[in-house]
Amino acid sequence: MSQNKKDLRERIQRAKEKSKNAGQPKSFGDEPSEIDVRDEIVQQDYDGQPVEQEKSPEAAVPLNKGNVFHGKKLKGMKRLGYMALAVGIIAMFLTDTTTVDTSESARNALENQVSTAISAGVVLLEDDENLGAQDYTITHASDVDETKIWVWDYAAEDGDYVQVLVDGTPVSESFMIQHKPKELTVPSTGSVQIKGIRDGGGGITYAVRYDINGTSYFNTAPEGEFNTYELVR
Repeated sequence: MSQNKKDLRERIQRAKEKSKNAGQPKSFGDEPSEIDVRDEIVQQDYDGQPVEQEKSPEAAVPLNKGNVFHGKKLKGMKRLGYMALAVGIIAMFLTDTTTVDTSESARNALENQVSTAISAGVVLLEDDENLGAQDYTITHASDVDETKIWVWDYAAEDGDYVQVLVDGTPVSESFMIQHKPKELTVPSTGSVQIKGIRDGGGGITYAVRYDINGTSYFNTAPEGEFNTYELVR
């Protein structure tokens, strides 16, 4: 390190002497200063080759504040877009667009609690209305061993839960009744019970349609109790 400083001083001295002996008229400011000479010398190495100046990390990467701000703004807009899309999808699933059937057949079904004109999934009321618990005997002439049934909520979807049993044995887990019917298979003869498990409010109102006779039944199952449908051939 000390040798480099010594060489630098010698170069500065020689540059000064060369300038004095050049025979040029001297005027104020013509003689190079020690700083000027040093700046000229340090641009070259000892072999006369240019020395590449070290650049700071800040100089190596140009910073465009406008682009940075624009990029952050785009990211923020994308996040908002994704959030809006997610909210829209959730709202689409949560929003109940089911319409209430107010036809004459619907009114007769509510009055009689039985209908062959109402298909599975039809909604008859906006709010729960206790029609009274009923048991039914279903007589048919079919020779099939099993039949399908559909269970659904014909009023408000308010978190009512039921369970289906055959001759006292559960054939399903407890499930929340909804406007969309739940399909199950039961024997064509025997006792089918629909048990009230949890009342979401206003009573456990449900409907069940039996494929074997094409009939829908509108009923109420008290919590902890059940309605019986006796299937007889």
